[in-house]
Amino acid sequence: MYDLELRNLRYEYGQKTPFHKVAIRDVNLRFEEGEMIGIIGHTGSGKSTLVQHLNGLLKPTEGEVLLGGVNIWENAKRIKEVRSRVGLVFQYPEYQLFEETVFRDIAFGPKNMGMEGETLERAVHTALDFVGLSPELLEKSPFELSGGQKRRVAIAGVIAMSPQVLILDEPTAGLDPRGRDEILARIQDYHKRTGATVLIVSHSMEDVARFAGRVLVMNHSRVELFDTVPNIFKRAERLCEIGLAVPQVTRVFLELQKAGIPVNPGVYTVEDAVREICRIREGGDAGAQ
Repeated sequence: MYDLELRNLRYEYGQKTPFHKVAIRDVNLRFEEGEMIGIIGHTGSGKSTLVQHLNGLLKPTEGEVLLGGVNIWENAKRIKEVRSRVGLVFQYPEYQLFEETVFRDIAFGPKNMGMEGETLERAVHTALDFVGLSPELLEKSPFELSGGQKRRVAIAGVIAMSPQVLILDEPTAGLDPRGRDEILARIQDYHKRTGATVLIVSHSMEDVARFAGRVLVMNHSRVELFDTVPNIFKRAERLCEIGLAVPQVTRVFLELQKAGIPVNPGVYTVEDAVREICRIREGGDAGAQ
């Protein structure tokens, strides 16, 4: 089992300095093995700080991070092993590419884990296939690639380590709509084909609605909401209050409800909107889906 659990997590920056700040407080969460989780929140809400605890990049000021029921800081010497199980892709990961070739960049992580020879070759090629890039690119410099290709190479470098938990911090930031859809499709495919637990930090509520099973909403360093996608969007008015941009179709249905029309305000896709409109026309019960 590779479930992740956070118990009474608290993290403080700059203790005993003028820059002291509590970035995470009172966080108790459990992510089940094989889940697809979306993490959203306004800038400064604690999203990135939270995920950097999950593979030991940050050590809690208080509380515990458990992987498979074991505190990852129980033996600090084994934190490297934790990072091979829990892979983290940073925002704009292409800026961290540094090797001479695409192959060497993707191979860097698994090689540090001790992979070599045919096992290493297979891991690199498998990861490249997962992100949808051609083997012909392996001998190219990563700096010759397009922005979207660089992003995929960076993601492949983490996937090559075969993590049981894959965390991506804003993986579509800065990409055009086509590049964003391609990256998300590849991540979803990886999740389906491997059964890995996948957590995606995103500012896009539309993207979260499309891929996530459950959604974690962070607000001012705390957990505001953690529930299934439909239940989260039933709280659309609260999401707006804390400064999150809900999908346009959700805003439309919120306004319809305010106007006295008995619609379900938890609509978050065009398909749901069509079904809800048909239900209203047929005289169905309010909120039924």
